[in-house]
Amino acid sequence: MCRKITKRNPCGAPAFSPPIDDWIPGTPVGVHGSLMAKLTIQILEGAERGRVYDDLAPPITIGREEENRIQLNDDRVSRFHLKIQEEAGRIILTDLGSTNGTRVNGHPVQMRVLQLGDQISVGRSLLLVGSTEELNRPSSAVILSDDAFDNIPTHPLTMGPGEPVEAPLSQPESVPFNSDSWQPPENKSLFPSGPPILPEGLRMGQSAQLTDLLAYLHRELSEVLEAGVEDRHAGTRPMQLDRADWQRLQLLQMQLGHYMRQITEP
Repeated sequence: MCRKITKRNPCGAPAFSPPIDDWIPGTPVGVHGSLMAKLTIQILEGAERGRVYDDLAPPITIGREEENRIQLNDDRVSRFHLKIQEEAGRIILTDLGSTNGTRVNGHPVQMRVLQLGDQISVGRSLLLVGSTEELNRPSSAVILSDDAFDNIPTHPLTMGPGEPVEAPLSQPESVPFNSDSWQPPENKSLFPSGPPILPEGLRMGQSAQLTDLLAYLHRELSEVLEAGVEDRHAGTRPMQLDRADWQRLQLLQMQLGHYMRQITEP
């Protein structure tokens, strides 16, 4: 496992550079510029409840075996359940073919760009992305400590092992987040902060393919919506669809499922 970062080490870590701007709520947890990410994960439920893993440097794995950076004593968790890694300035969770699967905010996922406040369910364990300080902060650079840019290193920086530390962090003046009294919200959206952002750095051919895909989805949804008829005699005035249009919507959902599987399992 790579522990040192140089301008170009064998692990391919990029050179350090200051962030362009602060994190804005709703954007994924990740890095600004090319600075290596630091991640905090709190264990909210399960045998390790109350533990906080601070200053984690991706890539990390989570699972039942001791070789994982975060080991969960849970028979419903696979030996190597999931991996969290940095890719193109984003922090990405990938399920490693686990037996019981991985859920983010209550929704099953194979791959997911993580955001602050995301809740990761594996087996009987529930993990929260972000430190107490980050979750109480309305806007800041989420993955970096306050003094991260006081001295940008020019020599190799040795990363910490990400051992469990005793929380909580200092409480801000606003109403604080308290992991002890935390309760999972009902019917939480998979994307509680709004729609995900578009990928960046695409080549011309990839941009054209993505544009075609979005245009196809937009056209299919538009034609189904245009086919809807309002029932003015019902109290709530619902919209009605013919069975053929409903089946068209089902086929579109199936096609999207195929696309997602092709991306996660090329």
